[in-house]
Amino acid sequence: MRTNQIIKDLEKGKAEGKEFIKWWRKENDFTDYELVDSFLSSAENKHNIENYQLLDKDEMWEILKRWNPKGLRRSKSTRSDKIEWQHLDKDGQKKTDTCPYNAENIMAIFEAETHGDTVG
Repeated sequence: MRTNQIIKDLEKGKAEGKEFIKWWRKENDFTDYELVDSFLSSAENKHNIENYQLLDKDEMWEILKRWNPKGLRRSKSTRSDKIEWQHLDKDGQKKTDTCPYNAENIMAIFEAETHGDTVG
């Protein structure tokens, strides 16, 4: 499947709140997760996509939680949900970040936790 075949689907999905794409190649040697906007901005560089799935924030949050990161918590509020993330900083010191529950933060945490190792 060529990326130009799915761009319309991505635009429609984005309008419906699907901010993430999970895609894999025909070789099925890895699965990649990206923000739809990031995928679209580099779509011409992606070839031979076997298939894909569009995800909203809550679906991507569940995928992130399956990686079982320690110290990750979502606090729900009537105003806005927050993410609390305890992790080691570049110096190896324990750090706690609190940030809005949004697609960009979920993706940043996912990338930091998985180190790009998303086979399967």
